[in-house]
Amino acid sequence: MKKRSRIVSLGVLALTLTMMSTCLMGSTMARYVTEVTGSAKAAVAAWSFKANEGTSTFTAIDLGDKSNRTAYKDGDIKVGVIAPGTSGKFDIVIDGSGSEVGIDYVVTIASADGTTLPDDLKFKIDNTDYTLASEKTGTIDYATGADSMKKTITVNWEWAFGEDDTAEENKNDNKSADNDWLLNIAITGKQTTPETTTATP
Repeated sequence: MKKRSRIVSLGVLALTLTMMSTCLMGSTMARYVTEVTGSAKAAVAAWSFKANEGTSTFTAIDLGDKSNRTAYKDGDIKVGVIAPGTSGKFDIVIDGSGSEVGIDYVVTIASADGTTLPDDLKFKIDNTDYTLASEKTGTIDYATGADSMKKTITVNWEWAFGEDDTAEENKNDNKSADNDWLLNIAITGKQTTPETTTATP
């Protein structure tokens, strides 16, 4: 009887272990599992900004140079200088070629410390009256193609000739004679703020 009881006990134990094993296997194996992986990427837009071919500074512009001053008779004024009654112009070429974004630019022309200009020396930028030290703004839209992101700004200057000037103090431009003037020119470029559209990407 004891032997039979042991056999029965062993059988019950074996059955129990088999059922437990089946349950465990069923709970860990009986399902579908899938993992999908991917990535995200972005190409960052290029940025390039120059003024008169310079990326931080450009060659000084000489108002008296023959390329920037109106031509006059040799007997009236020396080449390379300016004086009351003279005028001229010079160009600033803003170049955003290579950029992949639009550019907002600001042009500022101001007298350097120690430079005092006569009141009758006037400036224009792109044929619009310009006040020294003020900001002239504009935008270059992003575009492809050669020279499509270049903008030429023309600065005109004119020193009026005082027909009615006299020898009285502050009634002429004598204080300006034989001086070296310095104008600081700054051209700043910033990325145009992106604006959303209603179009579906």
